Amino acid sequence: MDQGQGPSTSTPKEASRSSRVDKITQIFKKWSGVKLTPTKIPGLVEDLSEAEGDVEVLEEDFGTHNDYSVPRARGNDTATSDEETEALTEEEEAPRPPPPPPSRRTRGASRLPRKVATRHVTRRRNTRQIAPSDSESISDEESDEDSFEPAERRTRTVCTRQAGAGEGWSRSNTSPVVDDFTGDPGLKIPKPTSALAYIQLFITRALLEFFTVETNLYASQLFRMANENVSDIWTPVKVSEMARFLGLFILMGIIRLPTMRMYWQTAKPWHARFFSLFMPSRRFQHINQFFHTFNTNAVPVNNRDKLIKVRPVMDYLKDRFAEVYIPKKELCLDEGTMAWRGRLSFKVYNPNKPDKYGVKLYMLAESVSGYIYDFDVYSGIGKTIVDTVTGLMQPLVNQGYHLYMDNYYNSVTLTETLRELGVYTCGTIRMLRGAPKVLQALAKGKLPLDTTVYRRKDNTFILLWKDKRVVSIITNIHNADTQRVQRRKRIRNRDGTSGIQQVTVNKPTAICEYNKFMKGVDHFDQMVKYYHFTRKTHKWTKKITFYFLQMALHNAYVLYKYNTTDRKKLTLLQFHEVAIWALLHWDTEEWPKTTSSSQHLRHAPDINDDTAPANADAMPTPGPSGVRRPLFTTPPQDEADNESEPDMSATLPVDETILSDESDSPATPVTPPARGPGRPIVDSENRMNYKLKHEIYRLPKRLKCHACARSGKRKDTNYGCKTCGVALCVVPCYTNYHRKQVYWVVKK
Repeated sequence: MDQGQGPSTSTPKEASRSSRVDKITQIFKKWSGVKLTPTKIPGLVEDLSEAEGDVEVLEEDFGTHNDYSVPRARGNDTATSDEETEALTEEEEAPRPPPPPPSRRTRGASRLPRKVATRHVTRRRNTRQIAPSDSESISDEESDEDSFEPAERRTRTVCTRQAGAGEGWSRSNTSPVVDDFTGDPGLKIPKPTSALAYIQLFITRALLEFFTVETNLYASQLFRMANENVSDIWTPVKVSEMARFLGLFILMGIIRLPTMRMYWQTAKPWHARFFSLFMPSRRFQHINQFFHTFNTNAVPVNNRDKLIKVRPVMDYLKDRFAEVYIPKKELCLDEGTMAWRGRLSFKVYNPNKPDKYGVKLYMLAESVSGYIYDFDVYSGIGKTIVDTVTGLMQPLVNQGYHLYMDNYYNSVTLTETLRELGVYTCGTIRMLRGAPKVLQALAKGKLPLDTTVYRRKDNTFILLWKDKRVVSIITNIHNADTQRVQRRKRIRNRDGTSGIQQVTVNKPTAICEYNKFMKGVDHFDQMVKYYHFTRKTHKWTKKITFYFLQMALHNAYVLYKYNTTDRKKLTLLQFHEVAIWALLHWDTEEWPKTTSSSQHLRHAPDINDDTAPANADAMPTPGPSGVRRPLFTTPPQDEADNESEPDMSATLPVDETILSDESDSPATPVTPPARGPGRPIVDSENRMNYKLKHEIYRLPKRLKCHACARSGKRKDTNYGCKTCGVALCVVPCYTNYHRKQVYWVVKK
């Protein structure tokens, strides 16, 4: 034991006690007015390690005058003899020096009596010395064996550990093990020879025929309940008309006007004569009104798949995207948003996107070109992030792909899971998703500017880099090496003016690579915004279908841009012009029939149809908020009627004259099969008999309006027609019901 510097007449115990008191007083005066920060704590620990005494009492004294707790010093000596135990006991019984005057931080607390922490006389303290290894793993070894003590003397073992110990994180900066890339990127089909051929890779003739069949079927279902002929209102659309409809719709993305009717107005300055040359305004509105992609009568009652009405088109395009092209090594995963402000159960809010309200899509894109390889629509189903990411990467596992993601997806668990599948990741991370506690504490503190702190666990690195704020990165592709990067910094002069100055910083390589390869989905959002042709509508299914077509046009242009052999490449506007002219001037020779990936473009039969597959009950079923019930229910038919009218909706080509475009005469409307058992809406036989006297009267109780129910909406009324025996709104349902053949309003 070291001897104090007191007079020679003092005993060793008094000299030791005097030396400890002097050192404690000096350290207290030195650090009492200092605010402890992560950069100043090592100096305090070094001073404490030189002083001998009770570390616990010292920590409590410092903790009373500071907001930050002082880390416990490592004990270099272990008191195991009875002599040292007795010396410590006598030291505690000796009077202590008076406390210093209260500072600004402790002025209010000094009014209360201070409780001094004292240790039990018979209590002994054993400390374990910590010897850090190269990897900073802590091994605890007792410095001395506990001797036999009487039963009345209790002992306490205090083990001082470093923060984050035992978690497996180290400071090793060895480069992680990354497998070589074994994929075969590029086109998997013969290289197209024209811009139109690139467009026809995704927007095929089979897709246009599918739109034609489903649109005609939906229109026939709506007009099923009409007793009279409705040929003057609607005639089935042909494939050539559907192509012209899509061509004009894409053209609206280039010529932007607030409403669709403005494109056909002739006496206005914005008149566009081009639209009326290819299709009348009334015909365009009818096709737009009945545009559909799924058989409404094929939706089961207990549906849970909210995307069932758009799933055929979605699955078709996803398969085409994967069949045509294999991406390069660097991929990025990010979310995109289709703008939607209407009512929808799975509508989300994302403040970081240009369209903050809408339908969210998870997009897996090639980092360099922005080619959308795969995507998934969020529909409110409780899938975990790990399941979503692994599902999108499933076709590309065990090939050495590098995936870049933001902190919405990244976690230590996801990084380790993807590494087992042969996929390596890099991106920002939220510190609460598996980061060591040491880095979590440093991320909340104040790091010096341009400082890099890292930890490693197996093949995973987590880095903190301080720029304007702390940036946290997780990667198993890079290590913690940095590179010198030039960046601009805004400086403020003394005269109040500001300027730009070039500054050199040491940025980690992982952050540089992340900024370089995390732009694929953002590039897609930018390119789509130039000439987007999704318009405001009441049906989210129609808008997301056109959003899928925008995605197909974008992928076609990316493939054309990177694979064409033309000396002068087309711009994005010229590429859209090629698609518009090919659709407006429909030619069956330019649009050959395709069979690949057409298994998704099959007509869904009715639920009660005899031709339905045996496993129809196993089909995914959407929830009540995702899919609406059909507007009208088909009344049950007799068996004789069903035998006389064959079911044409079970097969894809409903009418050969519609799909062949060889006959200009309108095709016969297709009669859909009967709907299942239900309560049909039947009109009165005398509703348009003007010889009778129709009288409006007040009902004894409120009932559902007959005309509003036919329009697919619920509205109660107190009035009705006494002659017809139905409840009707006074305005305008009562007049329309008695004067019009089609008195209901079909939703757009």
